[in-house]
Amino acid sequence: MAVTETQALLILPPIAMGIVIGIYELVLIHRDENFNNSHWLGHGLHTFIPIIVGLLISFNVPFFLEQFGGSLPTWIQNELLIRITIALIIAIKINAISAVVPGVAGRGMREKFIHSLVVGALVAIAPYIWPFIAPFAPTWLGGSNVGQ
Repeated sequence: MAVTETQALLILPPIAMGIVIGIYELVLIHRDENFNNSHWLGHGLHTFIPIIVGLLISFNVPFFLEQFGGSLPTWIQNELLIRITIALIIAIKINAISAVVPGVAGRGMREKFIHSLVVGALVAIAPYIWPFIAPFAPTWLGGSNVGQ
């Protein structure tokens, strides 16, 4: 009898990585802001939702391909291609969020697009980084650190 390995749906690791990447995005928004009051924090919190949703999708690409991969065209069954597409969508979404929020003279916060691309790239490579972070993360977060 052959044994097959099944992929589990990951929820807590993407949320944890989403918080870390979201904080990094807040730092970038604060650095790129066009106004000098404290609205950057309230407006910057909007970026957490797309980042976490993107990470939930990115982390679970193998799970969804295992479930539905047979019914998809072969060109869309490439994990890396799916993650790059997610990264571009997240970068565009984050850049659009920063452009809509009003700043000085109605210009918006105007985060630099390269910063949005960096955050999108972090969303795409987070599943590849997680195995290196997992040994240091607590077990309730999906890591393998049991504490000593």
